[in-house]
Amino acid sequence: MIKTAVDLGFNEAEAELLVKQTFMGSVAIQNSYSLSNEEWIAKVASKGGTTESALQVFEKGMLETTIIEAIKAANDMALALGS
Repeated sequence: MIKTAVDLGFNEAEAELLVKQTFMGSVAIQNSYSLSNEEWIAKVASKGGTTESALQVFEKGMLETTIIEAIKAANDMALALGS
């Protein structure tokens, strides 16, 4: 995210701040409400908005599958290291 922000014209410090603020805001919102992940996504992903656009790219690029594979690989390595 930082690299992309820099590619879009932000300097490194601005990019890092924007990314940190995005994550902190997301966590704060999720911790503030008793919502499921689906409800939380619906709350922040306005129809036709920026978040919805990003989610469509994630879906098209099969991000969920990539994350699942990464978690399984990390778990496999943790098990191997613990043996």
